[in-house]
Amino acid sequence: MKIAFTLDDVLRDKTKQILKIYKKYVDPSFNTEEVDLSTNNFQEILGFETKQDYQQFLYEDYVFEIFAEAEAVEKMLDKKFNLWLLSLAEEDELVDVILTNPFEFNASIGFTHFFLSKMATRVRETYFPLDSSTIWDRCDVLVTAEPKLIKEKPEGKKVVKIETSYNKDLEADLTYQSLSELIEDKEIITKLTEE
Repeated sequence: MKIAFTLDDVLRDKTKQILKIYKKYVDPSFNTEEVDLSTNNFQEILGFETKQDYQQFLYEDYVFEIFAEAEAVEKMLDKKFNLWLLSLAEEDELVDVILTNPFEFNASIGFTHFFLSKMATRVRETYFPLDSSTIWDRCDVLVTAEPKLIKEKPEGKKVVKIETSYNKDLEADLTYQSLSELIEDKEIITKLTEE
């Protein structure tokens, strides 16, 4: 069984980082406490007039600050995740883990590797597809917060949702409030292999 983990809002707190960087460098009066994140549409949330303007902010102007400097979603998540990976390697030879993110572009790929180096993950494979649907070709189970990927789950695959304000209404095979909660579930591999 191959389990893929997307990074954004599962391992890396990208949502919080986008808001922080926007407030710091673009609009100091922006109130991050009153933001409605239920849509996950940052172009609209931040008031960018065009998709091109938003993408320039995200992938050009502040790419290092957003993708590399972001923190993990939870304190000590790097340690918890790495210990869990070690326990998987010792207990279950049939589980392979990959890290993936569908919305990486140009420099964000390198800066995402920088973020992963800070976490010192022991995952051997990373995959940054141009077409998000190809993630499903690489895994049996996807752990994600991304609504598009949850909705696109093909038959015969499983999706584990890490719940956020923008994906609460979406159905998944399993739902956890955080990656730590998933890691602490001693029955997770059994649940994922059940038909």
